[in-house]
Amino acid sequence: MFNSSIVNYQYFNRSSLNFLQKWWLDIDKVNFFFVLFLIILGVIMITSSSTAVAEKIDASKFMFIKKQLIFSLIAILILISISFLDNKKIISLAFLGMAISFLMMLYLPIFGFEAKGSRRWISIFGFSLQPSEFAKTFFVVINAYILCHFSQKKFLLNYGISFVLLFLLAILLVLQPDLGMTLIFISIWSIQLFLYGLPMVMVVLIGFFGVVGSIVAYLKFPHVKDRIDRFLDLDATNYQAEMSLDAYQSGSFFGVGPGAGMVKNHIPDAHTDFIFAVIAEEFGIISCIAILLLIFFVFSRIVSHAKKENDLFSYLTLCGLLMQFTLQVIVNVGVTLSLLPTKGMTLPFISYGGSSMLSMAICFGVILSLTKKRYHHQIDYGNTRLI
Repeated sequence: MFNSSIVNYQYFNRSSLNFLQKWWLDIDKVNFFFVLFLIILGVIMITSSSTAVAEKIDASKFMFIKKQLIFSLIAILILISISFLDNKKIISLAFLGMAISFLMMLYLPIFGFEAKGSRRWISIFGFSLQPSEFAKTFFVVINAYILCHFSQKKFLLNYGISFVLLFLLAILLVLQPDLGMTLIFISIWSIQLFLYGLPMVMVVLIGFFGVVGSIVAYLKFPHVKDRIDRFLDLDATNYQAEMSLDAYQSGSFFGVGPGAGMVKNHIPDAHTDFIFAVIAEEFGIISCIAILLLIFFVFSRIVSHAKKENDLFSYLTLCGLLMQFTLQVIVNVGVTLSLLPTKGMTLPFISYGGSSMLSMAICFGVILSLTKKRYHHQIDYGNTRLI
């Protein structure tokens, strides 16, 4: 009698597969295609929204589009390359990446160029890069490693080393200044520590210092005070936020059509911080809801992977990277809906920006690596199923 289980075993025998076939069998294809979809959507929206911005600054009409295409191709290569790595190589990459990011952040106050009142960017071969975007992803991996491997029996030592790393990064961010990014780092760090098993006393202390830090930032930094005051003052005029809300109203449910939106002609950051408003106007609120539902689906999928993870390092890394991605989406969309104070935060993979695009590619490359299926090592002959 013909035994199909033997055929299945031969077909799935890993020794007969090349490295690309093994990768394709192991990878979470849903998350992989999700990233590709967002990248393609981003190119489409940059094509629609950036030409008006380029004309205003007397740049080439297709400058932003060309750069976005270059960043997109590099991002896909990074995403796939990192997804091949195992945990040890990911940790090594994170330490190397953090060292480079840290050096670049030290370089910023002296040699970085200033834009919108902050020194957050450096120019490399004509491209502007924001080191803190890369540091954010590497920080998540290194912090998870510190909590899991430095001293498993001495929790306070782990917390201390973790806090020192956060403190050094926070100082460099405040010097730029970039208080919004500082808050993102603190939020990710707090979530990872909480999941690691942070005592309730320390939870209360972190919350207390967070409140104190917010008050100090409000009192000491004029631009922070101005943004919060304008957000809380219902009579104050916030031009970009108002134009963004008008875009949602103009687009209604089904949008005015690709390229037909007007908000991109009025908001300088239509291709970056307010690109979700451009999507709302041109493709409608239904399309925006569909994108958010897709993001929520991927969020729940990664959470499901994390819950099944037995390795603490993988668990903390997945949760930290997921928090990084989710916070960025929440802040970007919240600003366009005037639910949050204005903050320069891009929409992952969709907004224009090389730093955000490449750092998110690293982020999801690590996620794909940590969520690869490991079931090709055992064979359940009774069910002809790979476990």
